[in-house]
Amino acid sequence: MAKKEYSAITDKYWVTEHNFMEEVRSQFTLPEQVRIHDVTLREAEQAPHVVLRPEEKLRIYEALDDMGVYSVELLPIVSDDDKELAKELVKKRRTTKVFFLCRWHKEEVDFAVETGADGVIIEGTSVPWFAKVALGGITEDEMFKLYVETTAHAKNNGIFTTVMPWDTCRAPLPFLERLYKGIVYEGGADHVVIADTHGSSLPWAIAQMVRKLQEWVPGTPIEMHCHNDCGLATAIMLSAVSAGASVVHTSINCLGERSGNAATEEVALGIELLLGLDTGVKLDRVYPIAQMVAEMTKIPIARNKPVIGDNEFTFESGMVVYVIERMAASGERPFGVYLPELIGRKGWDVVVGKGTGAGVIAKKVAQFGLSATREQVSEITKRVKREASLRKWSISDDVLEIIVKDVLEGR
Repeated sequence: MAKKEYSAITDKYWVTEHNFMEEVRSQFTLPEQVRIHDVTLREAEQAPHVVLRPEEKLRIYEALDDMGVYSVELLPIVSDDDKELAKELVKKRRTTKVFFLCRWHKEEVDFAVETGADGVIIEGTSVPWFAKVALGGITEDEMFKLYVETTAHAKNNGIFTTVMPWDTCRAPLPFLERLYKGIVYEGGADHVVIADTHGSSLPWAIAQMVRKLQEWVPGTPIEMHCHNDCGLATAIMLSAVSAGASVVHTSINCLGERSGNAATEEVALGIELLLGLDTGVKLDRVYPIAQMVAEMTKIPIARNKPVIGDNEFTFESGMVVYVIERMAASGERPFGVYLPELIGRKGWDVVVGKGTGAGVIAKKVAQFGLSATREQVSEITKRVKREASLRKWSISDDVLEIIVKDVLEGR
């Protein structure tokens, strides 16, 4: 539910109060609640080179359930193994709901119904030009019929039905209006999805698209799915929510086809801290699950990746380290946007390098069980900066200890 009271400053996080100014909030139409629909189990394997074994997918589901995401998504048609996994996952499901992604084919819906999935997400293109060129010349009328009839078939079989016409943002508006109205009023869809399949939209355009759907199919919950081709996936998700979308499709570590989907960790944190809404996600589970998924997929997390990258809580600048220590001692608010513990990370790290100051060096000398004069600390600091410049990287404690001993012994 939307938070009745929200503070931009707590002992765990500190965001700008400008996010909550009336001039800003008046532009929003926030939903009462936001659900995270995590697509890692499907999209991760659509990332090049990635393969997840069935037992790994089950473990990821367990972690996502523990983290509090509302639902997950599988694509059973990929292989016989995936069909068997879908059956097993439905049997072993916990609180987090299990949805099957289905193309606009009734037999795929039937499999979901027979298996006992919590719902289906029916997909197909929404771009007539694409259907003509790539799908054997399917016409607009045929596309419309496939969507409406498959949606109605799902609803007639009593399963929760979400419909996702992909590449929505590159489809002509007149056809989209006809399509969404048909999906809802003739097919009976429970939810509809806007899919920026190639991440080509500006956040403001997405907000306008959400408002369009609210005009076309008022009262129908809207979901948002997008990719990160232009680096805007998280911004697109927050923009969609600000306009009223109540479900966001996200993936751990941004994993997905090409440059990936909107990252679960970024979107959940943004909705909670920047928009002030609850997602049901336990943020302190974010970092551990991100590390686990990185190991399983063999896709390393970039050091400068927002939220979960190593650099987020690793510091080298002597001045910055000094400030962090002073602020930590006050206990009133964090130096950055949030404390590492908020996302399940244990504290912050200090590395020694070109930017390191004498204060950090003095503490390192003490940690080695040694003592140095102010002049010796100054000389050690100079040598560290020189060595780091030559190596073009930070200095390990082993190397630092050699430098310290050289200086203390007058070498």
